[in-house]
Amino acid sequence: MDPDQAPARGRRRSAAAAVAVLIVCGLLVGLYLADRSEHRAAPQAPAPSAPESSGAPAGSATPATSAAPGPAPERIVLERAPQGKVQVIDLDLPSGRSQLTTDEEWQQRADGDRAHIDLLMVDAATAEFEVPSGNGRIGGVLAPNWPVTRETCLRAANSGSLTRFRVGTGDRSSLASIGLQRGSTICLVTDSRQLVQLSVTDQTFDNAKINTTGRLTVTVTVLGPAAD
Repeated sequence: MDPDQAPARGRRRSAAAAVAVLIVCGLLVGLYLADRSEHRAAPQAPAPSAPESSGAPAGSATPATSAAPGPAPERIVLERAPQGKVQVIDLDLPSGRSQLTTDEEWQQRADGDRAHIDLLMVDAATAEFEVPSGNGRIGGVLAPNWPVTRETCLRAANSGSLTRFRVGTGDRSSLASIGLQRGSTICLVTDSRQLVQLSVTDQTFDNAKINTTGRLTVTVTVLGPAAD
């Protein structure tokens, strides 16, 4: 062997060995880093944001809101009063508009109290009612199926066509002639200048007894101040 070639071979072997060592070290470092990456805990997912509180307990459904129902219209029955009684109706009262009083008590009432009555039974035997005149009080009727609005009701009241009527079996034809029957509307302007609608919801007669009285059932709706 050439003595000059021996050191060169030694240097090449040393270099090759160093390269091999570097390769092996690189592989070991790579495996170590990969192992650490696999065992590192995954970051926690952000918690879902809580919904805005509605004030209701958790898990309870929020009920749908709805408008509170208004008071039911007052119902008044027009019929023959018991013996010695008369029916008086003050439509300007908020409730309890219809009252029964004795003939004697009615006659003894002060004129100021009597002036507030908007519908008065003037003959209990025949159930005859009157719209008292004076104090700007007037009345009229809208026939069944006629459109009922504030304007049409005021126009009917201003006609002044309703002054007296009887609720009796023998009076059904006269009631029909003025349009006063089931489905019709009585329109009155009170002494306080309020326009009031009385809707006839029921009409009953005793067909077997021609001289007995029937009955009209009306519901009261206040439409507001009447125009001057």
